[in-house]
Amino acid sequence: MFLVLSIAASLIMVPLAGAHLPPWQYPTHAYIQALPNPIGVGQSMVVYVWLDLTFGAAARQIGETRSFAGTYNNYRFHNYQVVITAPNGEKTTQTFDIIADTTSSQQFKFTPSQVGTYNLTFSFPGQAYAQYPGGYDPTSILVNDTYLPSSASTTLTVQEEPIPGAVTGFPLPAYYWTRPIYSENSNWYTISSDWLGTGHPQFWAENYYRNTFVPDAIGPETAHVMWTKPIQNGGTVGGNQYPDAPGVDYFEGSSYNQRFTNPIIMDGLLYYTEPVAFTSGNNGKTFCVDLRTGDILWSSTQIPALSFGYIYNLWNGNQHGTGPAILFTNNFGRAFDAYTGYPLFNVTGVPSGTAAAGPNGEQLRYVFANAGTSSNPSWYLSQWNSSRLWGTWTNPWTGLNINSPTLYNYSYVNGTTLSTKDAQSAAVTQPAIGNPAGVDANAPATQNWVVYGNVVNKASSIYSYDWNVSLPWLNVMGHQTLRTLPNGTVIYGTPTGNPDATNPVTVIGAWCNDIILCRNGTLPSVGTSFYATSWTPYTYFAVNLNASKGAIGSILWMKTYSPPAGNLTVLFGGADPISRVFFETHKEEMRYVAYSMDTGEKLWGPTPSQTALDYYGNDFGGNLDAQLAYGKLYSVGFAGILYCRDQKTGELLWTYGNGGPGNTTYAGFNTGIGDYPTFITAIGNGIVYMETTEHTILNPIYKGALARAVNATDGNEIWTLSAYTGGGGGSSSYAVADGFATWFNGYDCAIYVIGRGPSATKVEAPKAAIELGKSLIISGMVTDTSSGTSQDEQSKRFPDGVPVAADSCMTDWMSYVYQQKPLPSTFKGVEVSIDVIDANNNYRNIGKATTDANGFYSLQWTPDIEGKYTVIARFAGTKGYWPSVSETAFAVDPVTQTQTPEYPQPVDNTMTVLGVGVAILLAVIIGFIALALLLRRK
Repeated sequence: MFLVLSIAASLIMVPLAGAHLPPWQYPTHAYIQALPNPIGVGQSMVVYVWLDLTFGAAARQIGETRSFAGTYNNYRFHNYQVVITAPNGEKTTQTFDIIADTTSSQQFKFTPSQVGTYNLTFSFPGQAYAQYPGGYDPTSILVNDTYLPSSASTTLTVQEEPIPGAVTGFPLPAYYWTRPIYSENSNWYTISSDWLGTGHPQFWAENYYRNTFVPDAIGPETAHVMWTKPIQNGGTVGGNQYPDAPGVDYFEGSSYNQRFTNPIIMDGLLYYTEPVAFTSGNNGKTFCVDLRTGDILWSSTQIPALSFGYIYNLWNGNQHGTGPAILFTNNFGRAFDAYTGYPLFNVTGVPSGTAAAGPNGEQLRYVFANAGTSSNPSWYLSQWNSSRLWGTWTNPWTGLNINSPTLYNYSYVNGTTLSTKDAQSAAVTQPAIGNPAGVDANAPATQNWVVYGNVVNKASSIYSYDWNVSLPWLNVMGHQTLRTLPNGTVIYGTPTGNPDATNPVTVIGAWCNDIILCRNGTLPSVGTSFYATSWTPYTYFAVNLNASKGAIGSILWMKTYSPPAGNLTVLFGGADPISRVFFETHKEEMRYVAYSMDTGEKLWGPTPSQTALDYYGNDFGGNLDAQLAYGKLYSVGFAGILYCRDQKTGELLWTYGNGGPGNTTYAGFNTGIGDYPTFITAIGNGIVYMETTEHTILNPIYKGALARAVNATDGNEIWTLSAYTGGGGGSSSYAVADGFATWFNGYDCAIYVIGRGPSATKVEAPKAAIELGKSLIISGMVTDTSSGTSQDEQSKRFPDGVPVAADSCMTDWMSYVYQQKPLPSTFKGVEVSIDVIDANNNYRNIGKATTDANGFYSLQWTPDIEGKYTVIARFAGTKGYWPSVSETAFAVDPVTQTQTPEYPQPVDNTMTVLGVGVAILLAVIIGFIALALLLRRK
């Protein structure tokens, strides 16, 4: 609404000359609107007021300051006044001293409390051009001119009934969905997410090494397989040509030749680079595939292994929303359009520093730089901003107030900090934080860097920095070792070597608009091949990045700690900016200690030791393999036991892996160590995802390794699936986004995508009508229609479709469908609800049926009225499958009325037969008598 009401500047075209006489007077036209109108009592609405003119228009003059829209000027109208008169006569006055918006618009919310008509009046008192110091150009032709007063009024109708609320979004999807998400479904952000790659700060800035917790990540709740894709020869080689290694597998990469690393997911698309032969890392073709289907969108042999995805939310006066997704190689070196794979530009000169995620998708780097010499250091802290690499940028030398005493410290030349005035007049060359040779202070305030197809070599220029501040405390620390003893005494010691030319601060982690967590001194160590021997005190301190807490770059707190007893190696264990806790681990004893990020005070610890086998692999990246999420510390390793502790107290809340069925990582003789070594690969949507992995696995790979999902709150097992991933843990070959998990399975060297898949329900009923009173069979199928079921092996093994399975047996069923395991005896189908709409238009449920291992279901039912029936078979869905529904119809005819046939009545022939017999007998007798008489006569 604000943009709709923004008006074009009304410009008065005058020559750039001195003030004129007589002075000019410019009429103004005031406007006021109350929207929406009418409105219900107690509902909030917005009042908009503006003038037809803009003060100073778009002129670029000295004394300019940044506005919301990114325009540089501080010409502003003043003293707008709005008087609101309620129906009962009460008046409310709103006054605005300075109108910040460059279009002269002002808006504010108002909530009426009375039913009736409100009157609103906007008044502008008028204003001389030069009325407010610093808000005008003293050389302007307008200096003696005046903007005349004006006013406007409107009414607001308030009714008893509330007006309908705005559409805030539609329900979350009830059926299978894909990207893109239609924009009106903005609330679907809660079920969708991206996975930006291991080169993005979210994967390491907050946890020092292998951070796997992405707060908005959405992963699967069952082991249902969407699709698989081999990316090299995998599984058992076959044959007996290797008598010393029968059943040997194709090498799955282990730690140094991992075959599938750093998957990136943006906007429902998966990006990865295939391996080539036996080369280390991914050096082959780069693919962009649909996460849900595996369909290839594009592929390229010209794109090297990627580092991270980049989606920047550009919000200014001309653009609201994110730019198209970009793929970057390491350190922003090369950029590619994520949707097409087309090369965009190359970047050079990106400074080293500590990375942090910015609020709009940009990457920030905090850079300590010495603008002085080793004997006379002059240390500065700068914030480099990746969003300044391209698009609209602002010349920081333009429009600075030369009359202001403030030292902006935008840059420094040859060790000298430039004041504002110096910055305008100096020929700026070779500043310590960049190389913008010959920066022109009079250049336009904003420009566009056209970077398509070009090399951006200005990543190190002053334009790429948000700010730069002096660090006098670091100048001291550079000459001497600054340390605070536990009793509060600050001491200085002579440093070894020559730290003056290098930064003596070790940065642990940085968080935008919060702190940089730093260390001075070496952490205690027993002197392994990875760490130097040291048992001296060491210091943590926090550098401020939040202006509301004090000067940027100042030290908020500093604490010195003594090494733990027993000559233990101390490793940094991560930091959680939400819980405000950071951690140390004691390597040899596998214990944790917690400290406050706000004060440096020790909170608790050390904890009891974890199982001894966790010693192995617990310093892959310099820390015990733990993850921080949801206010908890999760730790798991070679012993296969997942420990969950409260970050604030250190209390052990639960364990997983050392219990009975559904809570065990017991391996027996399979692994040689009794348990399956287990590491956290991702944490999202309240689930801890883990996989069995080792630095270098045996071959053939031992049996029984699993990918696992555990409830992050109580440790209950949610699902498992047969899988082994090499690499020693971490997020390097695992990703979760949009409700799916993606990983590399070393058992068959294939990519697996796991998540909730689509289903199809079919239903049939007799085509011919039946008579009322007779029963019929309603039957059908419920099948899995995920793209994996159309793969060659699955489509030929299941020509009628892959049956769906209940969540309770999904693990074994997916192993049967995709991993050549036996048909599980524990198969359980899903329930189908069968409803009818009868001839009287009554909708009713007639029963439920359960599918079998072929996906078939049936229900016998006797209709109770005549006529046509519509049958609806509905599968309600599970965590593994989305719902599906199907319809058919049948008819019931009336019973045929049978009539009794009319036959002649039967005749009793008993007497007739007797009479005939007697007559015959008499005739015979008479005949004999007649014959006798005849013979006698003769």
